[in-house]
Amino acid sequence: MKTRLYFSIFFLMIVSLALAQDIDLNVLTLNSVSISGYVTSPGTYKVTRVDRITDLLNQAMMPRQLELYRSPVAPPEIDILKKTHPIPEYREDTATEEEEALQGLRHVKLIRNGVAQEYDIFSFLRRGDLSQNPILRDGDHVHIPYATEVVEVIGAVGMPGKLEYRAGDTLGDVIELAVGTIPGADLSRVRLSEYQPTDKGYQSQTLDLNANPELRQREIHPRDIVMVPLTKLSNHRRVKISGEVLYQGEFIVSEDTGIWDLIQMAGGLTEEADLDNAVVLNATINADPDPEFERLRESPLTNLSPIEYSYLRNKVRQAKGRYSVDFARIIQSEGLEGDIILQDSDVIWIPQKVNMIWVSGHVRNPGLVPHKQGESWSYYIQQAGGYANNYNRQGIRLMRSHSGNWVKVRDNMEVNPGDMIFVADKLDRSFWTDVRDIIGVTASAITILIGVENLIK
Repeated sequence: MKTRLYFSIFFLMIVSLALAQDIDLNVLTLNSVSISGYVTSPGTYKVTRVDRITDLLNQAMMPRQLELYRSPVAPPEIDILKKTHPIPEYREDTATEEEEALQGLRHVKLIRNGVAQEYDIFSFLRRGDLSQNPILRDGDHVHIPYATEVVEVIGAVGMPGKLEYRAGDTLGDVIELAVGTIPGADLSRVRLSEYQPTDKGYQSQTLDLNANPELRQREIHPRDIVMVPLTKLSNHRRVKISGEVLYQGEFIVSEDTGIWDLIQMAGGLTEEADLDNAVVLNATINADPDPEFERLRESPLTNLSPIEYSYLRNKVRQAKGRYSVDFARIIQSEGLEGDIILQDSDVIWIPQKVNMIWVSGHVRNPGLVPHKQGESWSYYIQQAGGYANNYNRQGIRLMRSHSGNWVKVRDNMEVNPGDMIFVADKLDRSFWTDVRDIIGVTASAITILIGVENLIK
């Protein structure tokens, strides 16, 4: 009862607004139209007098299924492949994908008063051709066929992939239906592979659409493949530098620019620059996934061999794509020794000097301790309050800030600013627990020896 009342009030408000604004009330009435064919929910629908075929499609199927290709849910192994594929272009999409059925959006039939007319709805969706998306009238029937013939456009276009073929399509048409070319597309070397029905093979040729624009009118046939190559826009490289330099930011550099040159472009180093812990790495390589690392990271530690565990541990500690560079040597020689040529996407970070040692683990007061030249690791543990209960004397490690490597402490070992000292704890085991385990292992070994001896007999 309340719902009907609310609807009546809402309708009266719309009518009042329409009268106030001098709007044609006929627009508010609904038409009854029907849709059939390759849609999710064929049937009869109510639409307004300004709705078009695409509005009816929105009601007859989910919006995401209006796409030409309907991608299935990727199984877990395909999802992993998308993240770890060694070729970057294959990481966003699956390397192989089962072909799905296509909607015949380029051959949509509108039947009105018994007369059928064909429309190219896909041309409206991709090129904005409103003439191919007419307004519906009461009693109209729309039929969406199943697409049986396709062409393919790949390479440097906005939306590469398979397109439904329509008789009379030209090379220029299919490139436009792929939303045109992207920056870097080379139209002087478009590759057209024409399907040969007799031997079910392809015959390819390279076309220069820049020098011969009339080739855009060349007719395309079903199963043809058009490839638009991509070229690099320039040979310049884009690098970044941050930290203790006068001018941080991104720089466009030439092919022969080194670390020393970039530091000079950035105004030079500040007095607080820490060259011992400066880092240069390639951001592209750093972002690339490591399939072996991903596999080991998902595996239980008990299943890893000693070598696999060591590999996993080092990968976690050390940044991927990092260059081995001696910054102090580069600065002292003004780029004459130890310098390297920077690559595209290289990133340089020069930290501020931190004259501290980080002491953590089983000490009484873990935290930062001021660095003192010439003092050993034991000095910093004493400054942190000394060992806490249950510490492991054999489990003390020093992590080098410049490399991320963990090393066992030794007497008279040099400790540098930024290093970390870690004190591990003892395993929670008792004497009788160890005795029990030893007895169990010994008993198992005796059983195996007896079994082997019986087999030999």
